[in-house]
Amino acid sequence: MDLIDSDARDRARTVPVVAGRLVLLLLAAAAAVLWAVGVTELQPLSEPAGPDAFGENNTYWARELRWGALLALVVTLIVLGRGGRWASLGALIAGGAWLATDIWLDRAGFTSGTTAFFIGAAVVALICGGAVIPIPARAATPAEPSNDHPGRPASPVPGPGVTFAAALVAAVAAGVVTATESPTDVETGLNLGSAAAGSLLALVAVAGAAATGRPRARAALVTAVLAGAVPWLVRLVQPMPSGGRWLGILAFTVLLVVAVVALAGARHDIASHAARYGGVAILAATLMPVTFMILTVAGTVTQAGAPWTALAGNPAIHDADSDIVLVAGAIPIGLLLALVTWGVRHDPDR
Repeated sequence: MDLIDSDARDRARTVPVVAGRLVLLLLAAAAAVLWAVGVTELQPLSEPAGPDAFGENNTYWARELRWGALLALVVTLIVLGRGGRWASLGALIAGGAWLATDIWLDRAGFTSGTTAFFIGAAVVALICGGAVIPIPARAATPAEPSNDHPGRPASPVPGPGVTFAAALVAAVAAGVVTATESPTDVETGLNLGSAAAGSLLALVAVAGAAATGRPRARAALVTAVLAGAVPWLVRLVQPMPSGGRWLGILAFTVLLVVAVVALAGARHDIASHAARYGGVAILAATLMPVTFMILTVAGTVTQAGAPWTALAGNPAIHDADSDIVLVAGAIPIGLLLALVTWGVRHDPDR
């Protein structure tokens, strides 16, 4: 009888794990396809034409979107690797190789947006995802016991801190790419591309949080549906930049951060700890705009995007404007949020 019960418990644990990995693999493939669309379809729309052409603020909006897709891919690979040191390193190396390919294709002016190219990108992403899954996350036991409660696993994944941080990076990036602007804000593909990239990153953030805390499937599914829908609603209902759209995107990002923290901890009744998550919301609503502004000013002063523009062989940004990569700011902001909110996902009373 005990043996039968043990087998049933093992199956109950295995099914959601397998389902979660399949979802992550699908998200990795979707990220690769979105990147491919960004390279072949959106990038040519954003490049200035003419022998004396130059860029201006937000000229390379397509770069923001496709690099957002690459960030989603890297985060997905890290979560698939369960936050393990070697798997995460492999994910970063794969991301670096993909970024190099991106720059090379951009410089070559590759615009062959064929079905074969899109399928090829998806297949490569699936291969990368499949490669990181079997990498051991730890050399020791798969789940170390909690110091506060010996005998209980501290987390269902070996590297919860890494997957938690990766999920928060994706959450912040979802807000950044959803807010992407261009010089005229009427370029073809801007709103649809921004909505698609924001939705993808939001789904990756929820998937990463769910993999960290293994919450109830219904809670994760409802959160994913809502988070994935908001970028589409924002960009289609309010296609032109406005103060209202910025406030809406900020509110969406704050709520997504709170959802990630809640799902990643999901070992207690979320409703009974509303005050704690309210504190996370206040912290995120304060920290994100302030930090993003500091990073934006620093990027403007240093023209941080100029080397990437030169490597891609694109016209330089005019001296009166700034060349920065806004989506890159999501990485330090997400890591900072992970650092200051890590303790909230643990329930000291459990």
